[in-house]
Parts: sequence; structure tokens; C-alpha cells
Amino acid sequence: MRIKDIHLKVILDSRGQSTLEAEFFAELKGETKSVISSVPSGKSKGSYEVVFLEPQLALEKFDQVKEKILARDFVSQKEFDDFLISLDGTSSKKILGGNLILVLSMGFARLSALFQGIPLYQYLRKELEGFEVSFIPVFPFPFFNVINGGAHSGLRNEGKNFLDFQEFQIIPQVKDYSVGLSVAQEFYKKLQRFLEEKFSKDQVFLGDEAGFSCPFSSNEEALEIIFELIKKAHYPLKIGLDIAASQIFEKGGYRIGGKLLSSSQLADYYKDLINRYEIISIEDPFFEDSFDDFSNFLSLFKDASNFLVIADDLTVTNKERLTTAITKKSANAILIKLTQIGTVSEALEVVAFAYKNNWKAVVSHRSGETLDDFIADFAVGIGAWGIKAGAPAKPERMAKYYRLLEIWQEINQKS
Repeated sequence: MRIKDIHLKVILDSRGQSTLEAEFFAELKGETKSVISSVPSGKSKGSYEVVFLEPQLALEKFDQVKEKILARDFVSQKEFDDFLISLDGTSSKKILGGNLILVLSMGFARLSALFQGIPLYQYLRKELEGFEVSFIPVFPFPFFNVINGGAHSGLRNEGKNFLDFQEFQIIPQVKDYSVGLSVAQEFYKKLQRFLEEKFSKDQVFLGDEAGFSCPFSSNEEALEIIFELIKKAHYPLKIGLDIAASQIFEKGGYRIGGKLLSSSQLADYYKDLINRYEIISIEDPFFEDSFDDFSNFLSLFKDASNFLVIADDLTVTNKERLTTAITKKSANAILIKLTQIGTVSEALEVVAFAYKNNWKAVVSHRSGETLDDFIADFAVGIGAWGIKAGAPAKPERMAKYYRLLEIWQEINQKS
């Protein structure tokens, strides 16, 4: 496939930060067609993620390689991605930038799907199958981040939000995605009303991912509120947590509720919360290099088939780090963020490797998002167990959830 032209520009993400948008042009049946992709950016980043360049610098880098890209025909996603990787020449993608490489990789995937006359999720499924992995194409469970703490809470730095955990999530336990979305939206509105009555309207804010940020006194207070609302209304919801423990790691311990806990004390604390609030997933429970602490924690669960220990900063969508985590039995699920690795094909390779080792995958957005809904197709395409796209609010989050709804309706109309 020959790309006719690529236009790259700087846009603003949901946090008002600069990011990249690329429009690809190509001739299809005598007409010029185009597709648009944009990349998000994260506030809470793992140390091992690829390098993101300042967007204006990325524009300059693109000008240096644009003609090389347009001069070639590409027959596959991997060939295109490998070419970009070779142009950069570094493992961290620090020359061209992971953001530039990714927005181009996403654009090529969209254009390829258009040329093949299939939805993007079907194209991505075919690409994953190319890694010779068998998987059941289940529809992902959405993880709705309804309360924001940690780095994602705008109140924490002001000393008004004492939540150590970064995300408090609700996860619908229904197979019908449309029902799950409706339940989540209803719960979100009910939670807002409850919090406004408890703290007053002027003390209820939205965090980076549209979850509520309020002057909570503790992690338990937030969990208790969510749990009680679920129980009273008999919602088919379970609770998930993203600890982002690297953010609370200090002096070899973890700062929880003002106290410094050892890894074993922290594991006991988690186990108590899991039992009390029927939590079904915990992401990044320990520091990003603590493979053994992850492993010790997972071993506490005799049957972990119904409980997810999700690795994010530990594995950063990186096959080498995933290999270590698999060897040490550090988790049973990996968070997939395209921005962490920088190309679509590399992310698919990591997913394939995880599946071959009986791990689950959860696809994730970032705190600084755009209206791009690529990850919705990606999650469906790879048959992910779940997808994180923030709260069921704000346009940049709902773009993903509404795209999932479109795909759900399309799949079920055919069946």
C-alpha cells in the first residue's frame, strides 16, 4: 500500500496539553481517502516507557523522515512499524519519539483497514492471529474509573483528598455491553448526587479521567461509599483498583494513610480490602521493579482465576519485562497501553505472548486523552478481558465507550 501524503499537527488533549494528530491520505478506487489518528499522554508514567518528544520537536523530526515514508510501498503493519523503528534506531524510541511513531502506526492501521474494506477491530484481530496465537474473541468488560485519587486527583496536592489509590473502578458483571454501560452511567449519576450531598457541590470535582475527586478522609471511605451504593441498588457491579504503587513508594516502603508499610503489610492490607469490598482486580499493587512482591501477593490467592493482579508499570507493554513477570509469576494480567511501547505491531506481539502464557489482557487509555477511539477497536480486536477508558463522562472518555457500543451492536446484528 502506497501512502499518498501524511499531514501532522499539534492538538490539545483533555488536560490541555499538546499532543499529535496525523491524517493519512491514499488513493482508493480512483478517489482520495483519508483517516485521522491522535495519541494521548499520561501523567502517571512508568520509568520504562518509550520516550515521548515535545510535540513541536516531533513535527521537526517528522519533516526529516516524511519523504522516506512516502517513497515506499508497505505490505503489512509489521513492515511499516519495523521501518519506523529502523528510522529511529533506539530501543526507547528517543530519536523520533514514541508519540510520533505511534500516531503514524495507528494511522497506517486505520488506512489498511479501510483498504481491506473491514472494520478496524477485524483488521487488528487478523494482525494478532498472524502471531500464531489462539484466543477466544470475547467482548471486553469496561472498567469505569468513578473516583480519582493519587496523581489523578486535582485535590491531593492541595491536601484535600487523602486517597492513596489512583483509581476506584466499577466493573459491570454482565455479558451485554449495552446493559453494562447503562448501569455504569446510572451508578455514576447516583454517586455524584450522593457525593454532592455528603461534601457539598463546591467540594466535588472531576479528576483527570472524569472520576470524582472529593475531600475523602481515607481509601476505605471511598470504597465504602461505592460498595454501599452497589449493594443498595443491587447493581451487577464489582470493584477494581489501580493502586499505582510507584507513586506511594518511599524509603523501601509504601505510604498508606500517613503510615509507612512494608510490602508484606501492604499485601495484608489489600487482602483485607478485597474481602470486605468484594474487589475483583488490583493493578500495580507494588513498585514498578518489585517482581517478587507481585509474585508473593499473587500466591496468596489459591484460585486466582476470578481475581486479576494486573501489571502496568511493572511490564509497560514490553515483551522483555513481561517475560520476567511470567517467569516469576508476578501477575495474571497485563495492562496494554499503546503509548508505552510505541507501535501497534509491538503491542500485538506482547498481547500474543501474554495469551500464550495464559495471561489476560486489559487495554487502557491515558489520563490525557483525545477523541480518538482506536483503543476500543483494539480491545475488541484482541479479545481483551477488559478495557479502561475512564469514567462514563466527558467526550474523550465516552468516545471509546460509544465506539464499543457501535461494535457491540454490529457484532450482535450479524449473529
